[in-house]
Amino acid sequence: MRLAVDTVGRVLRAIRWYVTSMMGDNAYAVYVAHQRRAHPGVEPMGERAFWRERTDEQDRNPQGRCC
Repeated sequence: MRLAVDTVGRVLRAIRWYVTSMMGDNAYAVYVAHQRRAHPGVEPMGERAFWRERTDEQDRNPQGRCC
């Protein structure tokens, strides 16, 4: 029984990861991890500024997206 519960939990976490990755919900976390790894000592931009910059860039340079 415990094995089945663990398996269901792993599957649900994998689905959540996939959906948030596809939707871009984890983009800020990915950005911060990259900044800390590639540019230690440099403070990453705040989350609000990140999302504003990201949407502005998408508006300036639209690519494959639905809307």
